[in-house]
Amino acid sequence: MDIPDPQNNAALAQAFILGGSPCSGKSTLAERLVGEWGWQTYKVDDYQEDHIQRCDPQRHPVMYRYNTMTWNEIWMRPVEQQVAEEYAYYRERFELILEDLESFDLERPLLLEGAAFLPELLAQSSADPRRVLFLVPTPAFQRHHYRQRPWIQHILNECADPEQAFENWMLRDALFGQEILRQAQAEGYATLLVDGSQTLAEITTHVKARFKLPS
Repeated sequence: MDIPDPQNNAALAQAFILGGSPCSGKSTLAERLVGEWGWQTYKVDDYQEDHIQRCDPQRHPVMYRYNTMTWNEIWMRPVEQQVAEEYAYYRERFELILEDLESFDLERPLLLEGAAFLPELLAQSSADPRRVLFLVPTPAFQRHHYRQRPWIQHILNECADPEQAFENWMLRDALFGQEILRQAQAEGYATLLVDGSQTLAEITTHVKARFKLPS
């Protein structure tokens, strides 16, 4: 199978893209924009199971290994290893994302959303920097909102030390967010730090201004 070329992906070239760290409000913001404008949307998280089924142990070794691990094996590893493998996972997954995007209608606006849209990957693609924004939560905002997600505890309960697993998880995502900001700034992409001081309406207005959409 030919590997898709990100430089020649027409959907990626014309799409609006919300990337960034988990728990920054990307999904909620995407739902607002799609609801208001009637755009097509591609949320990477919605394709998780499909990508697991399609990943190949030769082309996607990190994805393949990760999907055979228990929650305890995932969250009780050293944090630095978790961060490195998260980036490797998303680099491998980008190929599958590009394949997905080939099926979208190029006559209609498209919004892409997900942590897998790394700045380093978009910089090597046909994505328009004027249509890209990376959102990253502060550590305090991230911890507060992760604690409110009921499914988190079910995962932690499968770990040998739930509190340490949660601490590792939060440190991993904080370090991931720092690297997202570093890459985005190095590549000239716009970023937004989410700390809870702005309402969703205010953030939506900010994004519309960034994407040059009517208020």
